[in-house]
Amino acid sequence: MNARLLGRGLFGGVIAAIYAFILAPIAVVLVASISTTPYLTFPPAGFTLRWFAEIVLLGEFTGALRYSLEVAALATVLSLVLATWIALALGRGNLPGRTALQSFFLAPIVLPELALAIGLLQYFSRLGLVHGVLAVVLAHSIICTPYALRTIMAAAMRLDRTLEESALSLGAHPLRMLRDITLPMLRPGLLSAGIMAFVISFDNIVVSLFLAAPGSITLPALLYNQAAETGLNTTLAAVCALLVVFMLGLMLLVERVVGLQRFFENVTATRG
Repeated sequence: MNARLLGRGLFGGVIAAIYAFILAPIAVVLVASISTTPYLTFPPAGFTLRWFAEIVLLGEFTGALRYSLEVAALATVLSLVLATWIALALGRGNLPGRTALQSFFLAPIVLPELALAIGLLQYFSRLGLVHGVLAVVLAHSIICTPYALRTIMAAAMRLDRTLEESALSLGAHPLRMLRDITLPMLRPGLLSAGIMAFVISFDNIVVSLFLAAPGSITLPALLYNQAAETGLNTTLAAVCALLVVFMLGLMLLVERVVGLQRFFENVTATRG
């Protein structure tokens, strides 16, 4: 009995140590963002919120945040539309070359992001779309669609096909069946895929740096440029702290709308 309790205690200690190791950098950023010194220090020299006020005064950060939200929202909508149609097409019937098509649509997951960014830069340059919001949205959609596709396909595998067949046998048009039966049954998967696509797009740096237009850059790319040019400072830590709070709020939204357990089940399915 004592050995079992000791084993459970050691296992719990190892798990706690792993969580502490993972969360320590986030805690350092949160604590350092309230330091009175302009440079990053830990532990903080004092307590102040002036760096958060400075973010609002610096228009480049608010502009980059607005641009990031616009790009992520557009990329999420586009990737959801593409992923839904692809998932329904691949998941129904014996489509010729189904395995090859599935591998093709999922290829961006395994491609090196740097190679993908260079290829997209060359391709969009020939089309005359480089350095614009359209190029960034399309590039983010290419990156996000495979993740959304795997999530929606995992949800589509659990669909009750008898409901669709019943609707068709009663004379429902296929588009009406899609709107009234298929999409409502896919709603949890669609929500999980949308949140995942939004986070992936919002957090992207490499592709955003290659395709960014002068004066239009995403917030993560701007933070990277600032850190590379001027080094780490407390203002950047304050921006990162706000991003952490934003992501925590997003997770609370996931819990309220989808449920974290179902969300992570769908995420796990995308990695299978």
